[in-house]
Amino acid sequence: MFYLNCPVSCCNIVKSFRKIISGLIGFDRRERRGSYILSILLLLLLLIRVIALRPGNEPVNTDLIAPGNISMQGEAAETGEALLFRFDPNTVSFDELLRLGLTERQATTLINYRSAGARFEEPGDIRRVYGIDSAEAVQLMPWISIKETADDPVGTEKIPSRQTIDSVVTAEEPPVLLLDINLCSAADLLLLPGIGPVLSERIIKYRKLLGGFVATGQLTEVYGLDSVVFSHIEERLTVTFDSVGLLMLDSCSYSEMARHPYIGPVSAGLIMKYRSLMGRPVTLGDLVSQHLLTHEQAIRFAPYIKPSEGVKRDDYEFISTKVLK
Repeated sequence: MFYLNCPVSCCNIVKSFRKIISGLIGFDRRERRGSYILSILLLLLLLIRVIALRPGNEPVNTDLIAPGNISMQGEAAETGEALLFRFDPNTVSFDELLRLGLTERQATTLINYRSAGARFEEPGDIRRVYGIDSAEAVQLMPWISIKETADDPVGTEKIPSRQTIDSVVTAEEPPVLLLDINLCSAADLLLLPGIGPVLSERIIKYRKLLGGFVATGQLTEVYGLDSVVFSHIEERLTVTFDSVGLLMLDSCSYSEMARHPYIGPVSAGLIMKYRSLMGRPVTLGDLVSQHLLTHEQAIRFAPYIKPSEGVKRDDYEFISTKVLK
């Protein structure tokens, strides 16, 4: 009998063990259903990520603030460094235009312009292509070499002279009208030589981050607007201070300081902590002495600060008085 009952006992033991294990780590019907749904959602999210962020579809980060003295124009910065070489705009290929630093839209526009029957007779004709502004034309013209046609003298190539290049920006300038960079719109900025739709929008967005411009030279801090373009438009700019937004260090919020280009999130967090410990008005001088801001930051930020009551007249808040007048 013992031998007959042994297999039965073993089966019972195995069943009991399986039941215990199933009770500890097993899923019931509702849990299994939830696991299936979660797995499907995770798979869908993975597919969306792979499809949406595959190479070529990644969103371009168009920073507004220039990281230094940038020599590339704004559009060329999206496609990498330009590799300049001699080219004929009547025969240059799409890929070669991209290597020259043009964006895909600019290259397509030039090809379509050429396909419509237009011909580039001289290097200055590159300005006719929509989307290529004066600054980009100045950069490309020395490299343009237009081959002869039946109407041209034999053995000649049209290469621009220095006088032709220098006249590109000024040749089509309208009568001089001062433009207030604190009151103008993006459309108004398009009237300036070298300022296209991309740069005009960046200038307006950067103005909002600052709270307004206090000097025309701040335009060079906008990503893509280099000193060459600024030198051609500087005399046509003016700035008023009535619309400049001011901050009070004792009451402004973290977000107001963090989004300001001259402060940033790190310094804003340090200022908030220091302010919570002080029982008196916080000044830029205090922040510099406590090494929470550099001297350069304080000088640049001073025009945007409204002094608190009791602040000394010799502190940073009173260095730039033109905004406070």
